[in-house]
Parts: sequence; C-alpha cells; structure tokens
Amino acid sequence: MRCIFLIASFLVQTASAQTTGPETAFLELDHGFKDGNPLKRVIALANAGVMRPQPRPVAMIEALLDDKDLGVRGAACSALGEMKSKGSIPKLRAALSDKAPEVVFAAAKALYSMDDASGREVLQEILTGEQKDASGFVSNSLRDARMKLYDPKALLLIGVNQAAGFLGAFGAAVPLAEQLMKDGQASGKTVAALMLANDHSDESKPALTEALADKNWTVRVAALRAVALRDLTANYDQVATMLADDKREEVRYAAASAAIRLKQVPEKPKVLPRRRPLRVKP
Repeated sequence: MRCIFLIASFLVQTASAQTTGPETAFLELDHGFKDGNPLKRVIALANAGVMRPQPRPVAMIEALLDDKDLGVRGAACSALGEMKSKGSIPKLRAALSDKAPEVVFAAAKALYSMDDASGREVLQEILTGEQKDASGFVSNSLRDARMKLYDPKALLLIGVNQAAGFLGAFGAAVPLAEQLMKDGQASGKTVAALMLANDHSDESKPALTEALADKNWTVRVAALRAVALRDLTANYDQVATMLADDKREEVRYAAASAAIRLKQVPEKPKVLPRRRPLRVKP
C-alpha cells in the first residue's frame, strides 16, 4: 500500500513539474514584487539574489529601486549586489543619494561587493565620518543619512548586523535570515539550511532534499536558496512542484527564483588568448 502511495505521489509531482516552467516562475515572482504588502515584496526580493544577472530578472529587480517603501528599495539593492549585476552599478550609485540610510547602506554594500570604488568610499564615510572632497556621490541626503547612522537606536532599526556580510560567503544570506528569523517558526534548521548553500559536498545533498519537504516553511525557503545556489538541477522537479503547490506565498517566491536559476544557462568564462613569449634577438 505504501508503495502505491509513493508511486502516486511521484506521478503527481512529475505532472506538476512538467506544467511548471520558467515562465510560470517569472509570473509568480512578478506577483511577489507587486504584492500590496511591502513585507511580501521584501521576502520575494530576499530570495531573488540567487538568480543569475540576466536582463529579465535584473530589470524586474531594478524597477523596485524606486519603490515607495524603503525596506523594499534596500532589498532590491541587496539582491542586485548578490547577483553581481554589474550592469546595475549606475542605478546603485544613484541609490547612494536615497534619503533612507538603510537604502544607502544596502547600495554601498552591493557596490562594494562588485569592487566599485563608490561603494567602498561611502562605507568609509559611514565608518569614519570623514568626507572626501573628490567624491562625486556624497550628496546632502547622504550626509544626513550618515548622521543618522551614528544614532545607536537608528543602528538597531537599520539592522546594521548586515555588516556580517563582509565576513564571508554566508553574509549574502544574512538579510534573508533576518526576515526568516522574525517568524516564530524559524529554528536552527533554518540557519543550517542557509549555511549549506556554501557547502559543495555530496553528503549534504540528501539533507537539502529532505529539507525541501520540511513542515516548517522557513526551512523550505532556506533549502530552496541552497539548492539554487548550488545548481542542484536534480531537484528541479521538486522545486517546480513547490512553486505550483506550496501553500505559503513566501515559499512559492523562493521556489520561483530557484526554478529560474536552475534553468538559466551560466555564462562561459572568457578565455583570454595566450600571449606569445617575447623573443630576444641574440
């Protein structure tokens, strides 16, 4: 009897996966980005950073840099930074003039992660309070933002613990972790799944596959992120089924980004022509 149930479950999942493709994922993600609740938009963006920086997902995220909610604007900056969307650098530089210090910090961090000098400059400004005359990006609004950053209460509200992102690869998951840990259901399993995104051993793959079916939605979201970043294409059908059937919107948003990532073709690294050795005439 159990065997029949497992076969039926497999067939249902396969059918859902076959009818759920990248276009469905983009539609779900667009729904999240346009949700009337800004917290839902932030959750959708917190997962969007796993996608590769290709034109369509980048354009969708860049549109939220002008969102009326500062949390959403900051999350958009973080997503572009995690994607390493170098084509978004001009718009991230413009975000350095945002009136909200949260957004300025997120934009600076994103630029810094892509080795852009303006991001490093702003972070130094925030850290030291010194202003460089040569700066072309430190506007009056940035000065005001920097002053707010010196207020301990403001620092707590901003969630400056995102600075942990400079300490290692796990840092990219910190904004998502903060959102997930706000839910009472979040647990150590949630953080463990997030951390496994940086593990490339075969031994951890079964654990992630199991986590995708966890009853705790925060664990499922964290596992989806790990599956996407590790390009575990063998889990695509399971991800597609979650995109189609999971009852939690937050999970469907994460599944949408993961499904898109798993179907994106990674760019081949450019191979530079070998230089001919210099020949010295005798």
